[in-house]
Amino acid sequence: MHWDELPDVEPRDFTVRSVPERFERLGDLWAGIDDTHHDLSPLLQWWERDVAEHGLADLPYPPDHPKMAGEPRRVQPSRAKKTT
Repeated sequence: MHWDELPDVEPRDFTVRSVPERFERLGDLWAGIDDTHHDLSPLLQWWERDVAEHGLADLPYPPDHPKMAGEPRRVQPSRAKKTT
């Protein structure tokens, strides 16, 4: 997918049946993806910092995914059930 396509695409349109035609028409858009290597260490350090300093955890997942360990509540604080 090209960046300029993002506003107009629907992820569910990309299926096992639709992608082969797109691949044939556009070619392999991932060709060369492994030619450039990036170090993910700074990103992992930022995540660890945010968890340690701010209590920030992983972003909430869409409702059709199971709740993951460390995931914050999926409800607005004002609507959360009060714990006693």
